[in-house]
Amino acid sequence: MATEALNVVVPFHFRYARSAGEFTAIHAPGVNLVLWRREQEPGLGRLVDEFSAAHDLDVEAVLRCAEPEVWMFLSDLPACGARDMLAADIEFLVRRFGEVSGRAAARVHLETVQTDACRLFHVDAAALRMLVTYSGFGTQWVTNDNVRRGELTAQGRSFEMANREIVPRPAQIRSARPWWVMLQKGESYPGNAGNGVVHRSPPVEHAGERRLRLCINEVK
Repeated sequence: MATEALNVVVPFHFRYARSAGEFTAIHAPGVNLVLWRREQEPGLGRLVDEFSAAHDLDVEAVLRCAEPEVWMFLSDLPACGARDMLAADIEFLVRRFGEVSGRAAARVHLETVQTDACRLFHVDAAALRMLVTYSGFGTQWVTNDNVRRGELTAQGRSFEMANREIVPRPAQIRSARPWWVMLQKGESYPGNAGNGVVHRSPPVEHAGERRLRLCINEVK
């Protein structure tokens, strides 16, 4: 019996990575997001959830990508297994970010987020940015076919009204999960003007939720 070949449709502007080694897909023309949907062992993930619930974090530094001094970066945090997990993971990701960006240094920011400050769907000016939510709701993003880019400002409207105009199909908003890694291409990446991935922080303030988010940016 003849077997029909399956047509596999690969999304043009975003890619799913099976490992950090596939982050280089971000450099493909038209691609504006590489998403590594990694999972954390539940017991270890709970350690970080408990740590995040007990501490308000806001630490930022410029680290060398080849030899990031993450232990110094996190030295003011209480010594515990969760801190050690975060330090090891951040070191790993800073090294990978340096490899994919070609930069010698990166600006690293680990913070507790409890507000809706970035609830407007937007694009980044940064050429490349890496985001990880370790605890709480992950970053929300939309596919290119679900964006009206001409509406990408509040323009005197409420954020809620602007978001309704920016994203015509809100039921199709996508969300990253804890520990997933988002490598995003912004507007200043060469040849990517008008194609930055559209995303926002999930609204959490009304529900009293909190997030622990890592952001890694290029340093020129």
